[in-house]
Amino acid sequence: MRILLAVSGGIDSMYLSERASDLFPEASFAVAHCNFSLRGAESDADEDFVRKWCSDKGLTLYCRRFDTASEAESAGESIEMAARRLRYRWFAQLCSSEGFDAVAVAHNANDEAETFLLNLLRGTGTRGLKGMSPDSVVEGARVLRPMLDISRDEITSWMKSNGKSWREDSTNSDTRYKRNLLRTGVLPLFEKINPSFLSTLRSDMQHISQVDGIAEEYWQSARKAGLTSSDAKVLHLDILNSLGHHEYLTARFVEGKGFSTESIAAICKAAGEETSRGKRFESRSGWTAELSRGHIELISPEEMRESFSLTVNAPGEYIVDGKLISIQLEDTPQKLKQSAGTLIFDERALPFPFTLRSWKQGDWLVPLGMKGRKKLSDLFTDLSYTPSQKRKAVLAVAGDGSASHVAALLGERIDDSTKVTPETSRIIRITQLQTL
Repeated sequence: MRILLAVSGGIDSMYLSERASDLFPEASFAVAHCNFSLRGAESDADEDFVRKWCSDKGLTLYCRRFDTASEAESAGESIEMAARRLRYRWFAQLCSSEGFDAVAVAHNANDEAETFLLNLLRGTGTRGLKGMSPDSVVEGARVLRPMLDISRDEITSWMKSNGKSWREDSTNSDTRYKRNLLRTGVLPLFEKINPSFLSTLRSDMQHISQVDGIAEEYWQSARKAGLTSSDAKVLHLDILNSLGHHEYLTARFVEGKGFSTESIAAICKAAGEETSRGKRFESRSGWTAELSRGHIELISPEEMRESFSLTVNAPGEYIVDGKLISIQLEDTPQKLKQSAGTLIFDERALPFPFTLRSWKQGDWLVPLGMKGRKKLSDLFTDLSYTPSQKRKAVLAVAGDGSASHVAALLGERIDDSTKVTPETSRIIRITQLQTL
């Protein structure tokens, strides 16, 4: 087995390096070092230290320098998150290009306790409290964590007693970072109360992992029962209401999209209220959860795009928001048969040029055969349109499209004023041919 050792030069990763043959008998090794360019000369000295150690041991070293601060700023994320993304992506690339079976990282019992407490403070639920896996996949690469049962005290004792060297990261004492504050202020207090705190917490995390496994099976069975659409972007409230543990299922539906704990609680509450239709909840990462009759829909930042509008000057084929639409001008036929998705109009009521545009608040029409106005928002409800379908709906509107009185919701309904009558001499036939 060929293993890539992730080595920063700190005490944990040097312990991993020094004991690699004990931790992975019969494996062969190389080393990967990330210089995140965050501590100037100190970062460069870490790199030099690892280079010399690899040279002394006769191990191949792969080294990569990152402009982490710029990456974090451009991605709108923390330095810690950017560094994690950069290193694991690079590790995966190395494993693929150089033929390594896995990458080994030096996470230990203290790291796991810190991560548990950080996730507890963030409010991640059981999925964030079950602890690290000793064998997982990150960015497509197999990641091994052989030191999860080893405390930092044990690591320090072994390194000192065996005369091993390592580098100290000066930022580890900077309590502006939450992890460091936990490491230096909280964990020692817990260990003072319970000297076996780390092993107790690891046991608790294993139990939480088992509970999370049961919950995962329930979530998957609910999805198979039709709780969500195949792309997991629509949650069906009728199915939700037929199942138990509504809040858990709703929270699972929106997880990973950047919603705060407060937002998730509000979405769960709104899901059970008939008066919540039309409510929207925005996440930190740009996702939107929108409630309509019978649905909650997740809308990605890309989908929350600007409205569209297109002027139709003559018959032909037009592409409107990714839809191919055919518009024909014909003499009135003897029989006005039309296929599904096709609408016909009296050409005098919808003369060229007219507009095809997206829906906006206040739009209305008088449905064929009726006398009173009907808001498009109410028509969408009658047709059980999801928020996504509402955004993608194409309306035909006379003139420049500025009027709220629309001529048709394409593929569905026309306004009574545009219907064909015995006096009609020519018709406009509009058909949506396909979605591109």
